[in-house]
Amino acid sequence: MSSSNYQSIWKVAEEDRVKTTQWAQILGVPRMIAHLLTLRRIETIESAERFLNPCLENICDPFLLKDMHPAVDRIRRARECGGHVLVFGDYDVDGIAGTAILVNALRDFGIARCSYGLPSRFLEGYGLSSDRVEAAHEQGVDLIVTVDNGIGAREAAETAKRLDIGLIVTDHHQLEGDLPEAAAIINPAIEDPPGPCAHASGAAVAFKLAWALTGKREGLDIVALGTVADAVPLRGENRDLVAAGLEHMRRCPRLGLQALASVARVRLDEITTEDIAFQLAPRINAAGRLKDGKLALELLLADSPGDAARMAGELNRANEERRDIERAILEEALEELDATFHAEQHSIVLAHRHWHPGVVGIVASQILSRYNCPVVLIAVNKDGLGRGSARSTPEFDMLGALSACAGSLERFGGHLTAAGITILEQNIEAFKEAFEVEAARRVPKREPRKMLEVDALVSLSEIDVRLVRTLERLQPFGHANHAPVFCSYGVQPLPDSVRELQGRHLRFDVRQGARVLNVIGFRMAGRLTPARAVAPIDIAYTPQLNTWRGETSIQLALRDIHSAPL
Repeated sequence: MSSSNYQSIWKVAEEDRVKTTQWAQILGVPRMIAHLLTLRRIETIESAERFLNPCLENICDPFLLKDMHPAVDRIRRARECGGHVLVFGDYDVDGIAGTAILVNALRDFGIARCSYGLPSRFLEGYGLSSDRVEAAHEQGVDLIVTVDNGIGAREAAETAKRLDIGLIVTDHHQLEGDLPEAAAIINPAIEDPPGPCAHASGAAVAFKLAWALTGKREGLDIVALGTVADAVPLRGENRDLVAAGLEHMRRCPRLGLQALASVARVRLDEITTEDIAFQLAPRINAAGRLKDGKLALELLLADSPGDAARMAGELNRANEERRDIERAILEEALEELDATFHAEQHSIVLAHRHWHPGVVGIVASQILSRYNCPVVLIAVNKDGLGRGSARSTPEFDMLGALSACAGSLERFGGHLTAAGITILEQNIEAFKEAFEVEAARRVPKREPRKMLEVDALVSLSEIDVRLVRTLERLQPFGHANHAPVFCSYGVQPLPDSVRELQGRHLRFDVRQGARVLNVIGFRMAGRLTPARAVAPIDIAYTPQLNTWRGETSIQLALRDIHSAPL
């Protein structure tokens, strides 16, 4: 693909000046803030005020969730009879964070025998299996509580019933098929009508159960960690939880997060959602992607500075290894697509025997960003069993498409835009054909370039420190509340300023009139060279403050570049 293929189509939002002027006056905020609030589909002044002032007191009572009472009663009975409780989570950040929250809460609640477990991505795949239940029975487990999984564990539930092991499911995934048989199922995603935490992360659901058990709202820092990492919408309760969790991290971070932030070179006293998404979460995920997620879980539970430092170092090294593997798979996948992909194609399905199953999801996301169509990458093991990751844009219902292709699959599950599959190697070609049919049916006209939603067209002279500080009122940023994106047309790059930094980052200066600002493009080296910096360009960016050696200046975080029309 040429460099022009990486450019997005910009859709610059229009402003309702009457509404934004009115809101600005009522809310006492600059008109730009009012404009950005309306673009986030905030309909009322009351909801705008809640958005601008996230507060833990807005979080609903955990007992409003269906099955919370029977879940607490069942755990209380386990405490009274000295039962052995197993918390069984997932190997991603959300599942690991939620498992840590619930383990701490159960111990605080008085469960003397409380153990924890995570599935192996390579040996078991996602979720609670019958084999795990049988292993728990051999270890004397009386009650299993799932975190971030279990809503589809019907066979495991039947095994638990046969072995007289209690089962409580806490999850946030969509339901495919019938509910498993369990003492309690806490999953706000399947409640009808939807409640205030319908889009909660797995960690947030575990937090609600922990709160109901102990009466304490503890673990907010790792609720924020799991919620940001799982890319659930940062609206409503999710926004309140993440704002409170970030503040908790800044004030009194747990040992594990201190150690992890140290190796990631993140300042916890200034932690942002971007730091979680791009620095902390990848290191926690690296354990489960390459080996065993238990290391990351034990880091969050650590009570020794020495142990925390050792485990954080191991996770950092695993993350470096993950990056190398990811880079190799991406290069191979792009090479194959350069040779085979055609303009009429609506989907991408690639499979290889030597690919690493723990990394294909990250690569699938990168291919999605380049080709703007649903992507499924499959890593096939030596026995011919493939484990794949699927990624799509919000306009494409990935779970619905996989359901239509279920005849070719062994297992599948996940969210509307991200899912996992298990498939036999001999069925991959049939799946590829069926998936292409579904992609063409669901999105008949494929746009070869992705759409970049731009909040406002501004001149560089409008970007000052006061504006950037005002934009901070919209934090925390994340899914469904992206950092504001502005664009400026016809700015002149300064050729002598163009630099490629370590990590393939791009840095340069731009001038518009008398105003000169610095631009940083993460992983965008090659999008602008000194030779091409002689003509004006259009830039889309997020303005931010950058502090270096005690001095604070404005920096534009680049989102895209277009050649300016002559």
